Amino acid sequence: MGEQTRRRRCSEDRTGRTRRRFLTATSVAFAAGLAGCQDTTDAGDPDTNDGASSSLEPPTGTSEDGIDDPTALVDATQEALSANDYALEQELVNAVDGEESLAVTQRRRSSLEDERRLFVFDAQSETNRRYIEGDTVYSRWTSDGETTVGSSEARRAFAETHPPELLGGSESLGGIVETGTYTPGETARRNDRRVLRFDLESADESAVSGTVTEATGTVFVDADSVVHDASRSLTVEEDGVTTTVEQSFVVHELGAVDVQRPDWFEAARNAGD
Repeated sequence: MGEQTRRRRCSEDRTGRTRRRFLTATSVAFAAGLAGCQDTTDAGDPDTNDGASSSLEPPTGTSEDGIDDPTALVDATQEALSANDYALEQELVNAVDGEESLAVTQRRRSSLEDERRLFVFDAQSETNRRYIEGDTVYSRWTSDGETTVGSSEARRAFAETHPPELLGGSESLGGIVETGTYTPGETARRNDRRVLRFDLESADESAVSGTVTEATGTVFVDADSVVHDASRSLTVEEDGVTTTVEQSFVVHELGAVDVQRPDWFEAARNAGD
């Protein structure tokens, strides 16, 4: 096994350990039921009513009472992102007694037509960049102050790599839409689509280890049940410890997306395996 290949696999192992630490840190405050910036187009203020004279009919998975089927929203979003180019950003921040203990940001830009995909993973202890072009994966990772670049043959066809991973997980969209009871609000516009806003009315404390002292959240859903923007913030107290978890899920672009080669592309290509 070459040195670059060994380091790449070690980096993948470190990424897995970081994700496990992320899930573990989240589960400290939540039970198992609640518990992977590029150039994007500003979709406007989601809190602003779009001025439409008629209301938006509740999409599948929702009703006039709120979000009835979170899984339907996750599935519809997964299908839309799998079938189109997209730019997606997710963030999770965990704080214990006011001190930030975890901060993870993941960004993805992917184009089916061009067969290009850029994945960015940022955490306190490491940063990972993975750029796919055709059948080649180019990587740049930094850990413990050391940066390594390299390239390798893709293990899967691009069409299999294009869809975002684990949207239904507690650390992603699934965790936000399953937080509790959401009620419908005003319509707005996201990614040139009319969307219906849902606001978190109350958290599901049966899935929380501790007492929820504060909970806010918003979810923006279009007529096809696709979630374009979702966020939540929960503060939980248990045994004198206050834990705050903030999550966000934002589809910055959906449709034709341009994915540029990163500035470290040549270095990774020249490094080879």
